Amino acid sequence: MVDLPRIEFEEDRLDNGLRVIVCPDHSVPLVHVSLHYGVGSSYESLGFSGLAHLFEHMMFQGSKNVPKNGHGLYVDNAGGSWNASTSKDRTNYYETVPSHFMELALWLEADRMRSLQITDENFENQRQTVIEEKKQVYDNRPYGLATLRFEELAYENWAYAHSVIGAVEDLEKATLEDALRFHETYYGPANAILVLCGDIHSHAWDMVQRHFGSISDGTHALPPGLEEPAQTSGKEELVKDRLAVLPAVYLGYHMPSLGSPEYYALSMLALVLSSGESSRLYRKLIHEKNWITHLSVGPNQYKGPELFYIWFQVQSEIKIDQVLEAVEQELETVCIGRTSEAEMEKSRNQIRVSFVNRLSRISRVGQALADYALLFGDPETINREINNYLAVTGEDVMS
Repeated sequence: MVDLPRIEFEEDRLDNGLRVIVCPDHSVPLVHVSLHYGVGSSYESLGFSGLAHLFEHMMFQGSKNVPKNGHGLYVDNAGGSWNASTSKDRTNYYETVPSHFMELALWLEADRMRSLQITDENFENQRQTVIEEKKQVYDNRPYGLATLRFEELAYENWAYAHSVIGAVEDLEKATLEDALRFHETYYGPANAILVLCGDIHSHAWDMVQRHFGSISDGTHALPPGLEEPAQTSGKEELVKDRLAVLPAVYLGYHMPSLGSPEYYALSMLALVLSSGESSRLYRKLIHEKNWITHLSVGPNQYKGPELFYIWFQVQSEIKIDQVLEAVEQELETVCIGRTSEAEMEKSRNQIRVSFVNRLSRISRVGQALADYALLFGDPETINREINNYLAVTGEDVMS
């Protein structure tokens, strides 16, 4: 086990349902403000993909008191940083600002929660922006389409099978009324988690109440059905990619859910296989044989059904089947109990470093609290999860 500094925080809920977590840290004069909405691409309905990611863009198109693109400009002028992201399970917006600008960040987030400008012009503009983004990130990038196809093949349930960015045909047929309905369903205080982390004093609670307390809630969000039927046979598909100079392979194995004992055991297995130059697959397939160029292994870290993936890029002139055989041999070696204590201790040390690094920035702590609250239902997990990793033994990995 490891004795890390405890993350102290307070949690409360406003009358309108907004969940608030406040985590003081006076080591630097900065405050990180993170707002997680309980909506991601898995919440979309069949035929309406892409709306969650579309609203990641729409939320910067202005509100009652903030002009279009003014949100980022206000934060930039305050010397802060800001961004947003969408996943299968949540959408988050965040700012890190000098502590005396904390109220600015709260005002900005509250104003767009209360009065986002969803107009025909903004909707059409951002629809085209997202369609162009899909072309740049997936359609015209090596392995982009294969990345999207991989999860379509791996998951039977459409909730996780379809991409976060959505299908162009769905985006093109979406109407302003569809967007308004989606926003009303998910983007209100009762479906959000607000985290303040950093140089915060007692007046923070008053600020939160002042800016968010009067926002009425009209959300009626229901968690998506994420159940995945048991897979009874393997699936295989060849995707031809004119942009890819070298072939790449995606492997996926269904696994138990996030936070389960098996999840932590397989996370440690991923480190044994691929983390660092002394890891098994790196040493064998890159250093010794020079069969592959890049490697990535691990759980996909979704709230619902997890997927343990292995991705690698194969050198030219190398047969893919021989690489697959070598990977399968390493997995079989683990299954018969040949994970050394040295490998396990190295992996534990990597986990320790990862958790210590997270303490180095208030933004990382703030994001972690929000993620634990949303994905695990309990932000206190931030203080105990490391021990779930460190308790994993070689026998656990083997089983």
